[in-house]
Amino acid sequence: MKQVTVRPDGNSGAEDRFIELFCDTFGPEKGQYVYPQYPMVDIYGGHRSIDFALSLPEGRVAIEVDGNTWHHPGSVSKDKYHDDLLKQNSMVHEGWRVFRWTDTQLQRTPDRVRDELVTFLGHNPMFQAMDDDMPPQQGAAFALMDHQEEALENLRRMREERKTIALLYHATGTGKTVTAMSDAKAVGRRTLFLAHRHELVDQAIAACRRIWPEAEVGRYEGSVREKDAYVVCGTIQSVTQHLEDFGPEDFGYLVIDECHHGTAETYRRIMSYFHPVFTLGLTATPERADGEDLLDVFQHVAHRLDLKTAVEMDTLVPVRCIRIVTNIDMRDVRMNGFRYNALDLESTIRVPLRNQLIVDTYLKYVKDKPSVVFCTSVRHAEEMKQRFADSGVEAACISGGTGAGERKRILASYEEGRIPVLCACDLLNEGWDSPHTQVLFMARPTMSRTIYMQQLGRGMRKAPGKPFLMVFDFVDNANLFNMPYSMHRLLGISEYYPGGLVLGSREKMQFDLSLFRKGDKPEALVDYPVHILDMEPVDLFSWQEKAKDMISQTGFTRMVSVQGETIEKYIRDGRIVPDLEVPVSEHRSFRFFERKTVLHYAKEFGWTVITRENRKQLFLEMVDTMSMSYSYKPVFLLAFLDNMDEKGACTLEQVAKDFAWFYEERKEKGLRAEKRNCIFVRGGYTLKDVERLILSMPFRRFEDMSVMHHAKQLGILQMDRELFLRLTEEDMKTIRQSCKRALDRYFGE
Repeated sequence: MKQVTVRPDGNSGAEDRFIELFCDTFGPEKGQYVYPQYPMVDIYGGHRSIDFALSLPEGRVAIEVDGNTWHHPGSVSKDKYHDDLLKQNSMVHEGWRVFRWTDTQLQRTPDRVRDELVTFLGHNPMFQAMDDDMPPQQGAAFALMDHQEEALENLRRMREERKTIALLYHATGTGKTVTAMSDAKAVGRRTLFLAHRHELVDQAIAACRRIWPEAEVGRYEGSVREKDAYVVCGTIQSVTQHLEDFGPEDFGYLVIDECHHGTAETYRRIMSYFHPVFTLGLTATPERADGEDLLDVFQHVAHRLDLKTAVEMDTLVPVRCIRIVTNIDMRDVRMNGFRYNALDLESTIRVPLRNQLIVDTYLKYVKDKPSVVFCTSVRHAEEMKQRFADSGVEAACISGGTGAGERKRILASYEEGRIPVLCACDLLNEGWDSPHTQVLFMARPTMSRTIYMQQLGRGMRKAPGKPFLMVFDFVDNANLFNMPYSMHRLLGISEYYPGGLVLGSREKMQFDLSLFRKGDKPEALVDYPVHILDMEPVDLFSWQEKAKDMISQTGFTRMVSVQGETIEKYIRDGRIVPDLEVPVSEHRSFRFFERKTVLHYAKEFGWTVITRENRKQLFLEMVDTMSMSYSYKPVFLLAFLDNMDEKGACTLEQVAKDFAWFYEERKEKGLRAEKRNCIFVRGGYTLKDVERLILSMPFRRFEDMSVMHHAKQLGILQMDRELFLRLTEEDMKTIRQSCKRALDRYFGE
């Protein structure tokens, strides 16, 4: 069997350690993008879960945390060994990048794991949300007729019907670009126009200037990156390679010209990254006469609808909520980035009185309605099943450990109404959605917005006779920093009325609220023994929400030209004071800073502020004007460029060899190698001596500027991924020329 140290919540201690390492490496605010126990289906249709899943613009990443014998055929059964291989092969087949670590690695070599995370994912990766649980965008395809006015009217009507994607097709030269720009002007939102060819970009710019003269139009192609214009026209290749230049919400209108030339993966990187109000695809040759094939690709690779939009479009059911306050004290439950400490949570939540309260709530409000109770662990789910049985209610326990046949039988019995209650952990996340479900019990406290939304999504599908989903939030007594998510905190609703709508159309929510304020019960709640009470305020403070627009200590280090150890010391000495400090244990805190605070300290201590926008220019300027007490910086940089691979990385050993050879070659030619105290003049040095010299002198300067990273355990030097992607061939030539000029100046040659 797979060897793990089992914790009460069904996760391994190794996975808890991985979460801590992830937060240390990338910052705790990135925890919202980590999806634990993410569902997947292998090539034979078997349901699996990935320990942790991440999404980046360049693709999806699967992270597996295992015991030390997971892949050793001598330590596990052959069936289990082959099953593990099948799971990994299936992930690779579906396009996942897969990385694995063992429990021993996480415990004994955490620095190595951090180095590997940065090497594999980048120094500052652009994590993004996975929105598989949400419905796809709604769209339609239509032909451009003789009159563009008719096409524009079709597009206007689509938006009235809350369509979010359209495909416009007809022969070349019939005015699709003009129609697109005219519609973009009608919408009036910031616009991104993408095409595969330079000529089409030129046409779009000309059309925009003619039709929408008041809008500033910019080109984004090759080395020209006018990214701040109101209308940006560029090549899909350039924008795909430099997504970090833009935010997901930067554009309200997206046009993709000649979209039939692209692939699903090309579209995925663009359309899953940007979140426009409306997307228009232009094509002359759809795969079918009506264009539905291409439209289907568009709808499935674009970002998914958010909950509010999906409910307003009548794609998902409205949601009502009842909050059940418990006397459970969670104030001392420790947290680990985006998850509660498993042992603390288990011992705090799994108590008889709270379990009985869940059963009593079911009997009081929703007896016989199909319900799912989300539990903290397998043991908790089993205890809840027994509690329901003791009260005369048939319930079933289901988790990731339930066998495939048994799982299928239980779910079928539930959907057919023979079992009224499911007690579940692991989120039932094998792609299972239940239109049959009318009630969710949020009995598992979670600080993860992701987990809460996954749980919620299981019951939001529409079904006949299901006017809404009722959610019971069990509100435990928590402190300011370890408060779990609830419907009201998720949606930012500060007024609570028992059974009130928290998701619905604007009109229905306003009408519902007016009834509550008059002391009347909405007709929808006639079957619920809910007493109308005065409005109860909900404390919406969330450090995750507060911190999401702030800069973590990790981010602070990357923004300024100083080592992380210096910032840590200044904080310890009180010379730097965080704007937000989140205690996660007795001896550990997460620290966050407002941007203006970082700028203030950078000015006070004379540190250079490094941003995405100026990083490349600062680097090029530093190389062009580098001051040297030794010749090491240009020699190092040339050796690095000579050995750098297509990802901007190379081994320290190879750089050291070329670095030493530069000076040895000068000596062979009878030229001055360096100053007298230099190891190359004294002689008798080893390759390790050269590596130490590189890391202590020339490399440190580039590291301070966040230009390069040293994966110590791997012996790899890697250029910052964002910077590497921004550097053109012309930039590389300029860097080499600057290095050679610097050496000429230094040696006077």
